[in-house]
Amino acid sequence: MTSQILIDNDPFYITERLRDIDENYFLVFNNIKHTFELHNSSQKDSTFALTLPFDCLDERTVFLARKTRKQNFDKLIDEMDSYNDKLKKNLLNHAIDQIKEVL
Repeated sequence: MTSQILIDNDPFYITERLRDIDENYFLVFNNIKHTFELHNSSQKDSTFALTLPFDCLDERTVFLARKTRKQNFDKLIDEMDSYNDKLKKNLLNHAIDQIKEVL
């Protein structure tokens, strides 16, 4: 039994839409992990790009593929930094509020 099944087509045309984003994209279902994986045949060493965090293929798959493209790397890092800064500020404010309550 093979651990990966190539997905050539699907009811929502996700595989087609992914190839519209990048002609080298392809999807597989990993039988061992029971997950969908996005791969890129133009990558060196390994075609693996990411494991999809969804149980089914839908618009979220296309959105995630666009968002995580190499061309969007700087924007994605900026978004993560901004989110982490907000989280840090919220945690600090919460800690300060708790200290004020104790005093």
